[in-house]
Amino acid sequence: MSGQGRIDPEVAEAKRAAVKLLAARARPRKYLEQRLRKRGLPDAAIQSALDALEGAGYVDDEKYARDRIEGILRKGKQWGRALTSKLIADGIGSELAETAVAERLADEDQREWACEVARERIEKMKTSEPESTRRKLSSYLMRRGFTHGAVIAAVEEAEPESY
Repeated sequence: MSGQGRIDPEVAEAKRAAVKLLAARARPRKYLEQRLRKRGLPDAAIQSALDALEGAGYVDDEKYARDRIEGILRKGKQWGRALTSKLIADGIGSELAETAVAERLADEDQREWACEVARERIEKMKTSEPESTRRKLSSYLMRRGFTHGAVIAAVEEAEPESY
């Protein structure tokens, strides 16, 4: 703000641009900062605008992280590292991403989820060689963030159904 209660025009422009981006869907603060910088807006105006929007509840990285996790999980079960990596790629800080993922998965059974994913995946696999099936299934589960122990258990459990 400058002088007699007037809003700085650069802050107003930054707010308008951010609101336009938010109109399509929720966005993390880091994403908004990057997009506003590309427009050539000064950092001070960007920070001021985003602080105001955050204060009004329009920018909320915690809510974004929770909603994004649910969106990812609606498409298919994944676990820790995979979910955290996607949040970080979206612009969520690593600490917040790890916390949000840990909170969401706290009451879930990783081994059960991995076994469910393995059963679904093995039905779609077209290989008849046991070693190739195990390797491909293990890689698939690892990419979805399941731990080594959960992957081994899931592959062992799914294996009898495939042969």
